[in-house]
Amino acid sequence: MTSANTQALPIFDVIQIGRGPVGMTSAALIAQAGHSVAIVEKHEGLYGHPRAGHIDHEIARLLESIDCAGPVLADAEAPDDYIWKNAQGEKLIEFAWGAKGVSGYNADYMMFMPLIDSALAARLERDANVTTYFGWQAMDLIQHADHVELVMRRTRPSNGAGQLEVSSDEARICGRFLVASDGANSPVRQQLAIEQQDLGFNERWLVVDARRKRELARFDPDCGQICDPRRPVTVLPLGKRHRRWEWYMFEGETPEAFSHPEKAWELLADQGVTPDDVEIVRQLPYVFSARLAERWRDGRVLLMGDAAHTMPPFMGQGMCSGIRDAANLSWKLDLVLRGLSNMDLLDSYEAERSPHVRDWTLISIESGKLPCTVDFSAAEERDARFRNGWQPPMPAFPKLDSGLLHRESDGSLRAPVGDLAVQGRVLLRGAVSLLDSFSPKGKFALLSVVGDPMSMLDAHRRAKMEALGVYAYYIDAKMDVDGDYGAYFQRHGVETILVRPDFYVFGGCEAGQLGSVVDDLLAQLGVHQRQAVNA
Repeated sequence: MTSANTQALPIFDVIQIGRGPVGMTSAALIAQAGHSVAIVEKHEGLYGHPRAGHIDHEIARLLESIDCAGPVLADAEAPDDYIWKNAQGEKLIEFAWGAKGVSGYNADYMMFMPLIDSALAARLERDANVTTYFGWQAMDLIQHADHVELVMRRTRPSNGAGQLEVSSDEARICGRFLVASDGANSPVRQQLAIEQQDLGFNERWLVVDARRKRELARFDPDCGQICDPRRPVTVLPLGKRHRRWEWYMFEGETPEAFSHPEKAWELLADQGVTPDDVEIVRQLPYVFSARLAERWRDGRVLLMGDAAHTMPPFMGQGMCSGIRDAANLSWKLDLVLRGLSNMDLLDSYEAERSPHVRDWTLISIESGKLPCTVDFSAAEERDARFRNGWQPPMPAFPKLDSGLLHRESDGSLRAPVGDLAVQGRVLLRGAVSLLDSFSPKGKFALLSVVGDPMSMLDAHRRAKMEALGVYAYYIDAKMDVDGDYGAYFQRHGVETILVRPDFYVFGGCEAGQLGSVVDDLLAQLGVHQRQAVNA
């Protein structure tokens, strides 16, 4: 398509396609940094139904960084365990979810996703940097040397429930960058002809979400998987007021049959649940998949969330991974838009996120094979192996091991580089709270347990870091209320850490080495005197 004259078109720093939780998180983070964002959403409002049901401590911290965690955590449940049992009730595997995570929150939460949607939507409505185009479908995009032009058309409801039809009413807007979080069937990804790698684990399940009408007895397991080859079942809380069940669908069973309410009540009856106990709010046969986009960036267009990756639901990391995408990309776009780094910095987005997502996808696949075992002989063999102490061959939970990280002279990463930084409660300004509540949002952090980290830098480095955006704390024993910082620094054998805006550790070192770590950061970011992208 040929380009129209763009001088009269609205021009934003970022166009965000898709207003799900990932797209809204991305928009909030970018707008919070002071940039204009246009959100293009084909529907007229929020979806309104739960999809994801789990967040971890990292996501809780990221949501709090945009003032959205409060209503979500107020209704969330923090289970002690995520337990998988066989048909006889024997425990096969257990994930300890009850501990406090390094980010300062419970390790894991089960939550009701519409609360995330509504908290993010309210946050965006308050932000003058955000303009939302409801009821518009992204149709075509044209990349120019310094911006992306988006063609969009009005949508209206069709006859089918939730279905839309696209009208001929057309409009155009421009953005310095375009971020597509437009779902697993991403039209943007398809227009860019970006292929996906299929990791080969695609199964059909029925999900039923329900609002509790009254207190229910605890299920066994109350949060977990029943690995019964007769029909595998998932049983989960969704916060304090809702619950979720999922059932494996066998070959020959149709989505139509499993869409009838009678089928849901038949399956719920096996769990001892009746219409007196719950009200069904969502019933959906679905197919999960494990796919990774082969490219996440095409010039000024970037993919995010399900548009870039999908994974089985068994570890609850699908939406979490998308929100990590948003946190990773937003601070890099900020530096590029401010003219502190050039566009090459954006290459690190895929370099960091794709391996991390692949690891979580492989973990989800390996764990998902256990409940998806529906051959009786194979299930008996599986159970026997577990009784003999066997553990499934799952990768370790991932960390960052590529991209913008400080490396030792031999190329290795010194712990805690690539890990999430610690957050604990601190005594500051006469109050006790988590450190983030006292700190600027979306900035780099210098933390030390031996002195003021800014005093460890010369004037030139201090000026560079201040231009970049940094806050610094000397966290002594008095300030470190619960001893979390002292324990973390001692465990890793460091005195100072440099933390990225997405809360991952760029570098850790002794106080006297901080200058060289800062130099490495500035060099990797390409921080020079540059003209802003939108100049």
